Amino acid sequence: MHRIALLLIAWVAVADAAAAPSYGDEVPPPSVTTQLAGLQPQRPGVVDVYAVIVGADGEEEVFRKEAAAVRDALEAQLDAAGRTVTLVNQRASREPEATLKSLEYVLKRVSQTMDREEDILFLHLASHGSSDHVLVFQHPRLELYGLTPKYLKSLLVKADIRNRVIVVSACYSGGFVAPLANASTLVITAAAANRTSYGCGSHSEITDFSRAFYVNALPRAHSLKEAARLAQQIIHNDERATKRSHSYPQMQLGALMEERLRLLEHRLGR
Repeated sequence: MHRIALLLIAWVAVADAAAAPSYGDEVPPPSVTTQLAGLQPQRPGVVDVYAVIVGADGEEEVFRKEAAAVRDALEAQLDAAGRTVTLVNQRASREPEATLKSLEYVLKRVSQTMDREEDILFLHLASHGSSDHVLVFQHPRLELYGLTPKYLKSLLVKADIRNRVIVVSACYSGGFVAPLANASTLVITAAAANRTSYGCGSHSEITDFSRAFYVNALPRAHSLKEAARLAQQIIHNDERATKRSHSYPQMQLGALMEERLRLLEHRLGR
């Protein structure tokens, strides 16, 4: 009887483990590691932008499309060509690219490639967000843990990446502002902490805020700060015209990051 009870306990433990979400594999798939191997080195005396772009929910094509559009925008507007990595979950892929472990792995590798004192990490996260401020990481073949602001902060601290621009395109994404904000960080979100944003769905090419920020505002703004403010106004006007509840995109810019961005924007002639 004692042996049966032990076997039952062991079976329950295995079943619980199998049912729990996954952090992902320690090493990302080759589609990601190949990108990391091709990263261009940092240039001494030059403020380089290293971009990590995450399309986390593989159930909707919009996040894959958005990742491609954001990559194009950053390469064209912020000289990020050769220094960009995408993590995109897709229904057709055998395994997920975007997991908590793969994000940790990529941030660590990017940190080792960049000059952490001089260069800037540009992190774009696109997914569905929940009212308790968890970003959905989803792949049809594996249940995944979502990303919380606290967990993301821990990854950035562990990677020792100081200069950060973080854009979160998701509902309720304003919940990421306070946990991530500091003197060396610019945080931009598609919505306030208690508001939804718009533009998801498999028929959409890009979420509404990302279109406003990357497509409409960034090419004609003189700075990222100005682009964020302009995107806020575009979204406000669009939502008022369509009589939708306002999403209230957020921005928090630290003083040290503002100085660092001025150096970048001067180099780019913005």
